[in-house]
Amino acid sequence: MIKVYGSVFSRASMVMCALEELGLEYENIEMLPRSEGTQSDEYRALNPTGKLPTLVDGELVLWESQAILFYLARKYGAQKLWVEGFAQEAELYRWSLFISNQLEVAALDMLLSVKFARDGQVDEQKQAVLVDVLDRFLPVLEAHLIGREFLVSDHLTVADLHGAAVLAWPKLAGFDYSRYPAVAAWVRKILALPSQKRVRERSAG
Repeated sequence: MIKVYGSVFSRASMVMCALEELGLEYENIEMLPRSEGTQSDEYRALNPTGKLPTLVDGELVLWESQAILFYLARKYGAQKLWVEGFAQEAELYRWSLFISNQLEVAALDMLLSVKFARDGQVDEQKQAVLVDVLDRFLPVLEAHLIGREFLVSDHLTVADLHGAAVLAWPKLAGFDYSRYPAVAAWVRKILALPSQKRVRERSAG
């Protein structure tokens, strides 16, 4: 059986959502980011970075969330969560990498700055710098998503599962998406999928 190391409070959530969408059985070995378990010799033997998630599928041990998502969609999707043809595949890579390279670091830093603020005092100057980064690149994504339900193609793909999860982080930190209604609507749509609910319920159980 496929094993996923991580929790709903880590990038493993997007991997578990992909597994749910594909109807695959899996075992979740629950670990929190930066926890003692992720630093153990046993886990480091699987993932030398000590980060989450890690996927074990038979003899394959794979880390890096986007690589895992691409693998699952290509191996098990039969076009579900993936696209058709080289042009659409290039689009999927383009928008996945755009979010990963231009938005993800700022999105995560914004969330962590709030989550780990000393005495509840957020560094407003640092947050302002991160807001500037998001405001530089979100207009590009906003323009792309106007009139679209999904990031690539006319159906759900792994690019949506990754991208919406990443852009939910600033919202949790208080970022105002009102200037980006198409992005906000897309994030809401993906986070409201039944697969997302199943992952949350699985974790709560």
